[in-house]
Amino acid sequence: MSIDIRAHLPSDTSAATNRAVTEVVQGMQGSQILAIATAVRAMQAEGKQVCNLTVGDFKPTEFPVPERLVEGIQSAVAAGQTNYPPSDGLPVLRQAIADFYKRDLGLDYGPESVVVCSGARPVLYGTWRLFTNPGDKTVSFLPAWNVGYYAHLNQTDHHFIRTSPETNFFPTVEQVKEVLPNTRLMVINSPLNPTGTVIDPAVLQGIAQAIVDENNARGDAPPCMLMWDAVYWQLTKDSHPYKSPVQLVPEVAPYVIHIDAISKAFAATGLRVGWAVMPPYLQPKMKALIGHMGAWAARPEQLATAALLNDAESIETYNRWMKGAIDARLDTLYDGISAMKAKGLPVDAIAPQGAIYLSFRVKLEGKTNEDIRALLLNEAGMAVVPFQAFDLNEDSGWFRISIGAVGAEEIAPMLKRLEATITKAVGA
Repeated sequence: MSIDIRAHLPSDTSAATNRAVTEVVQGMQGSQILAIATAVRAMQAEGKQVCNLTVGDFKPTEFPVPERLVEGIQSAVAAGQTNYPPSDGLPVLRQAIADFYKRDLGLDYGPESVVVCSGARPVLYGTWRLFTNPGDKTVSFLPAWNVGYYAHLNQTDHHFIRTSPETNFFPTVEQVKEVLPNTRLMVINSPLNPTGTVIDPAVLQGIAQAIVDENNARGDAPPCMLMWDAVYWQLTKDSHPYKSPVQLVPEVAPYVIHIDAISKAFAATGLRVGWAVMPPYLQPKMKALIGHMGAWAARPEQLATAALLNDAESIETYNRWMKGAIDARLDTLYDGISAMKAKGLPVDAIAPQGAIYLSFRVKLEGKTNEDIRALLLNEAGMAVVPFQAFDLNEDSGWFRISIGAVGAEEIAPMLKRLEATITKAVGA
């Protein structure tokens, strides 16, 4: 005999949920990006032609992970490497990450500065927990991925600072200096999700120096910490080389938490290996947080990641292929949109600089971003994400294009449909 649990549940589940959970959780919102992606999958399941440019993920048939990674995981499982890892990561992986940063970035942190976890999110959340109390001032710059959710969960006094396409959607040094007083945590991501742009090294140098100056002036008061989200750093265009703030201003090192992972550079989003590289004096506290969360990366994946990071030649070969595949898609999209703009259609884009994203704009008189998104999806079979999903709550006409889930051959037919749709919409 079994008990039908559903017969004992309240009829008004919404009210019951609100009575049971905290106010913070009641105010939580789901990801707009995932909601759009779910609708796209439903259309595809119905057989409709959709070029899915929504999710920041990779289609394995288009972007397979490095063979060295797959072989390493299989070998580790076969060898019985399936027990608990240390809460801050296997020593061999922490050393490999430290060596990787020293070799490729010239930053000698040492393994005592590394905490490994299950993807980048646990250390991202851990950074908020390490440095902020409810009501503390925190700062990020619009548009940006998911910052609003973390600010809500941590109940901080969050300040969203708007940027513009003229500054590549990054803050100016003056904006940072203006907002720095009393700030406990500042969040910057480059290459930037959603825009696919890279911060100017001179601007980043000015920001890093401003943080140093601010913290020196604070004396014994809590410093402003910089969460430097760099999960796309290996995927920059050659014309926009990556720089860490610590490379540019070494004195900022005590205040910077690097967030990184294999998720994007190696198309390994589902393998869940990420890490933070930070001042060693903070590492034990982050280790404790990750340990209590149980957010450890699996031992086989850790061993395989260590072997991959220690193989500079394999990384270089894969990176060259990966960037070529990304460029083939982004450049085709940018060139196609630019050609439409040259014909007088109300579209625009920023030339790709890094990551897997393109900033794309459509301005139609009297149409909101949601109107335009629906038009593109239903008429052109083009699925994109409005910048509202990245906390830029205005009908700016800007959208994120993500190319990880599409084949290069899908783009040209989609561009033809897009041009026809926009031409019809403006009555040209």
